Amino acid sequence: MPSKIGDNIHLNVKVTNPTHVIKLSEQVVKVELSPFEWSHNLICIAFPKQISVRIIKFQEEDEELEEEVDVELLEDFTVNCRVDALAWSPETSLNILPKCIMFCAATKDFNLILFSSNTVDAYSEQVLTGHTDYVNSIAFESNGEYLASASDDLSCRLWAMKDGQKCVAEFALKSPGMSVCWHNEEPGKLLVGEKNGTVRIYNVERQQAIISFETLQTPLLAADWSPANSLIVAAIAGGSLFVWNITRPNVPVDRQVVHGKGWLLRCSHQSDQHFATIGQPANTLKVVHSSVKQPIATAALKCVGGLSWHRKLPYVCVGVDRSICLWKIAIN
Repeated sequence: MPSKIGDNIHLNVKVTNPTHVIKLSEQVVKVELSPFEWSHNLICIAFPKQISVRIIKFQEEDEELEEEVDVELLEDFTVNCRVDALAWSPETSLNILPKCIMFCAATKDFNLILFSSNTVDAYSEQVLTGHTDYVNSIAFESNGEYLASASDDLSCRLWAMKDGQKCVAEFALKSPGMSVCWHNEEPGKLLVGEKNGTVRIYNVERQQAIISFETLQTPLLAADWSPANSLIVAAIAGGSLFVWNITRPNVPVDRQVVHGKGWLLRCSHQSDQHFATIGQPANTLKVVHSSVKQPIATAALKCVGGLSWHRKLPYVCVGVDRSICLWKIAIN
């Protein structure tokens, strides 16, 4: 049985306790660290009825901190239904005047909500409608021109952020869209992962797929484009982690079984060989290195709410019940 196979994977790996645990008053639904330079110290935390934007600081970056990690509330935003995905806008920065907080939330009513604030006046929100089923993933292009969204309605949509926040393109998919990713070194190209095991990179201007990868295993529930190396693409399908080099898309450069079934995946910002996954048994976090057979970190969790890496520091961040847990990973 698949569950028993999953239970036996990496049984001899030592459980890794989180380096830091940030206690919160409500259950975390989703968590997202900003992937952008000017807002890398911001974290977005979705609770059942609100989204909280906070500043997160580490002693590694600020030696004057009394605590090893410090979290400060910046602003709360109200939501009326469950948040299924979060994405930071590259327009976000606290180093300019007026300050700018901008992010998007995909909610269970199939809508996208674009939040914007200058931290002084009342925040604004704009609802983007068009999807007809759950939105599984959203992502802003690194220059802020487009927002991409992938949905169970068999579509990936592009929204023009600087032209009235309207839908300007729609890619028809053959199965539910599970992940969308941009890469700051590949402008105009969009990665889309589909549940049927197919990952494609599209040329946005031509609205055509230019590269495709196949896991030949389902369901594919997450895919990512390594921020550390634009040649590396990864996906988790079934219980296996697949890693490709886009110059050789036909055969994965690495494939390893990490879960009975996996559903979350994120690539490290510091290394193109480190990947964080979450899957069966229960909600198990594993951090793997593509050239090492055993995980370098593993932890059994409950009520997982999102998975994210810090942009500058080697921390994996997971929402766990009423807390944020952070694991420091030895990258070098």
